[in-house]
Amino acid sequence: MQPVEGREDRDAACRWLASARSRARRIRPRTGPAESCVGQHARANEMINSCFLTTYHPLIRTASGRRAVEKFGLPPFIDGSCRREPDFESPFPSVTALCHAGQFAPRLQSGDTVAYLTVKGRYGHDAHAGWRFVAVLHVIERFESHERGAAWYQARGLALPSNCLVSGNAPKALEVTHENAGRDVLDRAASDPERVVRLWDAGYRLRVAKWPVFLVCKATFLELEEPPQVSESDLLEVFGKVPGTRKPPSVSVRKLNSLLDAARRDA
Repeated sequence: MQPVEGREDRDAACRWLASARSRARRIRPRTGPAESCVGQHARANEMINSCFLTTYHPLIRTASGRRAVEKFGLPPFIDGSCRREPDFESPFPSVTALCHAGQFAPRLQSGDTVAYLTVKGRYGHDAHAGWRFVAVLHVIERFESHERGAAWYQARGLALPSNCLVSGNAPKALEVTHENAGRDVLDRAASDPERVVRLWDAGYRLRVAKWPVFLVCKATFLELEEPPQVSESDLLEVFGKVPGTRKPPSVSVRKLNSLLDAARRDA
């Protein structure tokens, strides 16, 4: 996928993000500028096992996604796939193997923490390409199947998150996605939107069959409208390099908090 390119695209993205300022945020950051978003759990006597840094493709990443933001009033920085991974609009976002297959979700345990950045790009008013720091999720339950995960939500009267692949929980329609289903799917679907989603979803179901783990999380930081930008210099300052996220690396609590502080400082 390519960064936002072209003056017309950038101007449109800027208008949509400006409009977003007047909308109520779905979940505001739960910590102040000087407070640790990860360290809250230590103060609440909740165990933190490991911390990870990963990336995802937000809805606003593509022209199709930006049209969906404008047409349907969707938060621009939710995940853009037909199975939101993770589903940041859920009160308890879940993490599964849909995105990174066996490289990530199977490694997570209750008590782990995951920070989500967007993939690198230019979003809205960004003068330079960078990342956006969107969420910090804390794993509160691990289940070995999506069915058991679904039961957790149903027992609490909650809607199932989009990335819970169980009977009756359909994928999102193509028009509310970034439409980046992959060249193979798009070629096979021959421009049929329903077929695109069926094939896209079928690929996810193959992953679930192989890696069925399902992790329920709660957000300690979540900003879906105007998340702070992370620059390459921020990453170099904190990690000494730009971390790869194909296999999300384990990082320290201190470095996660330093990265969020740097992003907020630059905002």
